[in-house]
Amino acid sequence: MATVSRALTRPEMVAANTRERVLAKARALGLKPEPKGKSKVTVPVDENKCLGVIVADLNNPFSAGVLNAISQRAHEDGVRIILGVSNESAVVERQLLTDFNQCDLLGLIAMPVGAPLTINLNCRNVVTVDRPWEDKDYKCALLDNAQAVAIAYEHLRARGHERIAFLSGKSSLYTFRERLNAAKSYGLECFELDALEYSELYNQAIMRADILLKRSDRPSAIITANNAITSGVVYALTQRNVQMPQDMALVSIGDPDWCRFFPAPITAVKTPDMELGYCAYDMLKKSEPRIQLIEPSLEIRSSS
Repeated sequence: MATVSRALTRPEMVAANTRERVLAKARALGLKPEPKGKSKVTVPVDENKCLGVIVADLNNPFSAGVLNAISQRAHEDGVRIILGVSNESAVVERQLLTDFNQCDLLGLIAMPVGAPLTINLNCRNVVTVDRPWEDKDYKCALLDNAQAVAIAYEHLRARGHERIAFLSGKSSLYTFRERLNAAKSYGLECFELDALEYSELYNQAIMRADILLKRSDRPSAIITANNAITSGVVYALTQRNVQMPQDMALVSIGDPDWCRFFPAPITAVKTPDMELGYCAYDMLKKSEPRIQLIEPSLEIRSSS
């Protein structure tokens, strides 16, 4: 995105071959570079109908599901998407937003990384999805995270489990913080992994689950706060030949397709990614409600 911006606004800073490719594409899309000395890329909204979208991590099926829903709605409306992926990095998010500020957008849908928003957005029609920018009053499409934890906890308690562990990602992220606080309110043994990005969460979940499984007083059940943590825990259980649910019950918050494919398919709290994406897109078109909560539901399988 930064290279495109420079090719349109500061062409002398871009290699000739790259500049020509970018300018050819820009002309095909109806974009016109500003005269030298100006910094803004003008995207005629009436002609191009562009929507900015920032998702957190496309390695995570949840982010991909949200994006898929937004893309479907945009296609139906004839709206083009300019996509950015932050990979849970505040630095990358800030650069994406800086680049988006050079475009005249119909709207912006963003999945914030949790860092304060340090730049002013030119786009006034902003909706956040799954997480808010907590220092800004933007419209939000959110999952009811407290309810997600409550559903998992009550299910395991009904099955007779008293020692339940909860594995979460870093609490600097709104989603993990909300789920972690809910788990603590039920007195669960909580572990906060020092990670946000999918592969880091996966690797740290393997190590933490391995430590738990070595304990003589290990819990009888685990709740995992997202898909990446679930996959790491399942790997650790498999490596130690721990059978679900006989030796360890497991409930995942998040229900990617692969949860169904294990010898003991994973019980999951369904976090409706497509519904969140649809909701966020629809909220662009109206001023109210400012916040919309999506309810999770439980899919009981044999891991619990």
